[in-house]
Amino acid sequence: MVMKYLKSYNLFESKTDVMYEIYDADELDRIDLIIDDIKDMVLELGDIGLYTTVGYTPMTLVGREKTPKIMVEIQGDSLLCSYNEDDIYSAFERIKEYTSSKGYVTGFGNWERETRDSNGRKNISVYQMLIQK
Repeated sequence: MVMKYLKSYNLFESKTDVMYEIYDADELDRIDLIIDDIKDMVLELGDIGLYTTVGYTPMTLVGREKTPKIMVEIQGDSLLCSYNEDDIYSAFERIKEYTSSKGYVTGFGNWERETRDSNGRKNISVYQMLIQK
């Protein structure tokens, strides 16, 4: 029996499939370039062992925001972060200057969370920036 009325779909469609239906394609292309530039700005933090994430916010990915928003997150062992805090803040300051020159505003926050692994408890520092028009 052939089910010709059922539509197949991919469970994990690319962001562009959803986002290009909601947001302006030219704006998304401009933001993609900004994201690439920010990834370059935090590259040195990844080189020293910190985990870096740069991309669209989850709510932007599903088309729930009025305008696309970017999230930058740096996290790592609290001790490693404390040794490199000047570099972290310097990277965020460069990102802020760069994005403000493109007409975006930023918000910044940081916190610490505790995780458990095979060696016991570990504190993780998280630094996060939200970028939006």
